[in-house]
Amino acid sequence: MKLASWSILAGLATAFPTNPPDQYEYIIIGSGPGGGTLAANLARAGHSVFLIEAGGDQGNTPLQRIPAMADVVAEHPSMSWSFYVNHYQNETQARRDSKYAYRLSNGTLWSGIDPPEHAEPLGILYPRGATLGGSTQLNAMNFALPPDNDWDAIAELTGDESWKSDKMRELFIDIENCTYAPEGTPGHGFDGFIQSNRNNISYITDRPGVVQSLKRAFEQTEGIQVDNAAEVGRLMQRDINRLDKDRYSPGIYQIPLHVDSLRQRTGAWRYLHETMNAKTANGSVLYPLTVSTHSLATRVLFKDSQNGKPQAFGVEYLKGEGLYSADKRYDESESGRMVNVTASREVIVAGGTFNTPQILKLSGIGPREELESLDIPVVMDLPAVGKYLQDNYEGGVTVEASVPWENNPFENCSFTLEANDTCYQEWNQSHTGAYGEGAAPISLLYRSSVSETNDTDLYLFGAAGTVFRGYFPGYSTWQAPPTSWFWSIVKMQTGNQAGTITLRSKDPRQAPEINFNYFAEKGNRDLQAIQEGVEHTMRIFNATGEPYAPFKIVEPRSGVSIQQGIMDDAFSHHATSSCRMGPAGDRNYCVDSEFKVNGVDGLRVVDASVFPRTPGGFPAAPTFMISQKAFGVIMGSVRG
Repeated sequence: MKLASWSILAGLATAFPTNPPDQYEYIIIGSGPGGGTLAANLARAGHSVFLIEAGGDQGNTPLQRIPAMADVVAEHPSMSWSFYVNHYQNETQARRDSKYAYRLSNGTLWSGIDPPEHAEPLGILYPRGATLGGSTQLNAMNFALPPDNDWDAIAELTGDESWKSDKMRELFIDIENCTYAPEGTPGHGFDGFIQSNRNNISYITDRPGVVQSLKRAFEQTEGIQVDNAAEVGRLMQRDINRLDKDRYSPGIYQIPLHVDSLRQRTGAWRYLHETMNAKTANGSVLYPLTVSTHSLATRVLFKDSQNGKPQAFGVEYLKGEGLYSADKRYDESESGRMVNVTASREVIVAGGTFNTPQILKLSGIGPREELESLDIPVVMDLPAVGKYLQDNYEGGVTVEASVPWENNPFENCSFTLEANDTCYQEWNQSHTGAYGEGAAPISLLYRSSVSETNDTDLYLFGAAGTVFRGYFPGYSTWQAPPTSWFWSIVKMQTGNQAGTITLRSKDPRQAPEINFNYFAEKGNRDLQAIQEGVEHTMRIFNATGEPYAPFKIVEPRSGVSIQQGIMDDAFSHHATSSCRMGPAGDRNYCVDSEFKVNGVDGLRVVDASVFPRTPGGFPAAPTFMISQKAFGVIMGSVRG
């Protein structure tokens, strides 16, 4: 290899190399919080890395930089993939969801309960990032740590003490650059690559109706009397990421965000670009990182090793834009150009919870029966691949007040990013205003009667004057009445591990079939917990008082029980565990505690698919953390 051949340039994807060298030390598939972070770290340690990303490089566009544009990015044709998933095996139950999408005979999309005749059922929209930086370029930027119990459970399951919560906290400190706590605050980092921040508390405290309702929320949740807006603000700024094993206690907080001090999204994309753009004193490339965008990984290549195990030595990928069927620009006649690249050390799959099991199965690693049914040569019979899919259930509560909620910071925002978009002009000129805000200004931790531990098991987030009720075609432009208030009830400690990801064909351009099989396991317990969350929010609304009360209840829907309403309209967007971690060599698990795929050499998985259970309420911070851990594990293997 020649250093001069590493073309590491910023800017447009077309500037990246199209004819890479034949071999690198590491090949990484996927540039999200798992793969992108790991690629940058390995390159900074001096190892040559070839990073494969199916999408383009648009992280420097206003759409991806501005926190408030997250929903727009999630439906953007060139920045996201639109998976359509099933929530249930029972089609009748599945289609009770008003978000269920269909394709009409004229090619347009429609969602609702009573579809037009001859409409083709698709399922529930589930956007994923298809851009450099992965899904953390379109998420809500929530950067909350999971409860310590989640890490300790991994340590117990695998027998690997390095996964214990105190050790994982050290990794969090490594990656964080906290901007909202005083420097030196225990448990926080101040030199990492991810800046953490919080929303502008004045957008809560300057809204009299919101303050009035939150006073009642403090009474109902913590049993405390709050007298004024200043006290509401002070209490909400208690740190949910503080160094405290009891931090998952009932209360009302702000959610930390991976947003920088200039109110811009931060994460894997920025870390990758800082790595790619770094130069030596004489202006040459400093770190050996090559990024290939618009590159769809099709399979991992294997050869026989000296110990008799199959050994990963390379990756086959297709070069071209819009080659995947979940891409809105997909054209089946466009097949791309096949390219092979090889690795002298390891291949790391970090394609995300949906795509990692697809790539492994296409490579011959997965359940034998499924692979043989599609004439895919079996490299390793590994039944756990594509099984045990999990997610946080989210149950929505939406009401409409008798009068609008005052002082909505987004009231005059057009979300067009044009000259007459005053909110954009404010953000662009001074990096202030509503566009610098994350999607969840209010969060509430609540412990149901069926929580497995002393921790709260419900993570509620909400806002006044807007609604988030899940995903459906066109959701990013749907306008809620100014009287609206929503709570999304995120169920942690979910008991269901019955979700599956199965191949539709051996064509790597075809998205797999995804079914979460909601409430199939321990469903009564999870439904009970979410119902208690619904009832808790109703107590808050009932106590809010005039002029906002009485409230019209929009969701859960009327005419059915609360639990049936939850089943009908529940959604999720934190998919994990389709290549779950467990004891080494146990074929009921996909990888061991060092991210190594069972039964083969030279292959690891580093993304949210490895979590044995969905961590906490938001997977972004935990996924960045496991990537940092994987880096340490790999460096340890290099040192021997």
